Amino acid sequence: MTRTIILMGAGTGERMGSYIPKQFIEIDSLPIIIHTYNKLKTVKNLDIIIVLPEKNYSKWKDYINNFIEERTVLVRGGITRNISVRNGINSIKVDEGFVGIHDGVRPFFTKTLIEKLFIEAEKKGNAIPFTNTINSIRKIDKDTNESKSVDRSSFVQIQTPQVFRIKEIKNILKEIDDINYSDEASLIEMGGTKVNLVLGEEQNIKITTKGDLNLF
Repeated sequence: MTRTIILMGAGTGERMGSYIPKQFIEIDSLPIIIHTYNKLKTVKNLDIIIVLPEKNYSKWKDYINNFIEERTVLVRGGITRNISVRNGINSIKVDEGFVGIHDGVRPFFTKTLIEKLFIEAEKKGNAIPFTNTINSIRKIDKDTNESKSVDRSSFVQIQTPQVFRIKEIKNILKEIDDINYSDEASLIEMGGTKVNLVLGEEQNIKITTKGDLNLF
């Protein structure tokens, strides 16, 4: 059974406040996305596709080629995430098997998590990692700024990689155009597929702010 990971590295990383996209910030002489890539390489029989920014694509392609294996596929992203994901999915030459879509700036997962997610997806059709919500949650009215407490046990936090049947996610992406969705799990849910939640890892956070860089 084919297993592929699409490593999403096409974003601008505006919240980081850096002059370069955050996935290319170097830690110990390696860009963050390559820290993530190197962790993925420890998983056996896993094909890796990296989606790079549409803007200055040739520049970033030349840069990333310094760090990757020849068999790794590089793909040009788009102006939106759904276009970037679609470009990555369409670069997969087969329809059978499973694909995981993973944030390029989420490098702290374990090999065990990746293997578990693919096994679960192969059993149930998809696998979406989550962690329980630890902090208290309040719902805010944006108009009045009033808030009220909500039961945090009813909420979970979703992570990546999110793993799907290649054929199913390909078909769904063909049908959408400018539909806004928060993640690919939401997308397949719109198409009527039940989402299969699998316990993720607390350390599997997404690098978002400068303070997160201290976690390396």
